[in-house]
Amino acid sequence: MSLILYWPFVLKGQIWRVVSNFLFLGKPSFNFLLRILWIIQYGVPLEKVIYQFSTADFVYMVLFGMVSLLGASVFVPVRLLGPSLIFMLTYVWSRNFPTSNVSLMGLVSIQAFYLPFALMALSLAMGGDWISDLLGIVVGHLYYFLKELHPAAGGARLLDTPTWLKRALLVAGIGTVPVREVPMQHPSDARFRAFAGRGRRLND
Repeated sequence: MSLILYWPFVLKGQIWRVVSNFLFLGKPSFNFLLRILWIIQYGVPLEKVIYQFSTADFVYMVLFGMVSLLGASVFVPVRLLGPSLIFMLTYVWSRNFPTSNVSLMGLVSIQAFYLPFALMALSLAMGGDWISDLLGIVVGHLYYFLKELHPAAGGARLLDTPTWLKRALLVAGIGTVPVREVPMQHPSDARFRAFAGRGRRLND
């Protein structure tokens, strides 16, 4: 009860609730194990493949998801947003690998494009909170639309990662950043790179 998101308590000074509610994924249960499995199967590959060379973009995506879910919680009575954030990550993963075949509990194979909805149905069958799952899907679609679809259609890039976040992560030594974003002032600098392009063998 000291972790859940309850806005009257937040407004009284219990600010930690806006973060702590994302950290609790429920009591030990089958649904709890499913959520941990989804983090491993979809959240981790999303970070290591799609955002392999752009840690700041991954952090910004998570921050966007957290802020959006917190805003939605004002209107939707969801007290624990951790499962919703996992669903958001799963949705974004499914949109980056839409044609991949995914085994659902080892019983049926489906395309990744339909995975979030199949997982929501599975969670519902196991007694999960479908509103929380649907909220994650909605926020995930909002992120993917603003990040990928809207710019691809000629619209403005509304979700470019702020420079201050990239610099902060670089200073903190967290994750990786593209080589071109690292200051290269002198060869004696440990971060100096003479060539940042792709290496090719002489006989290629």
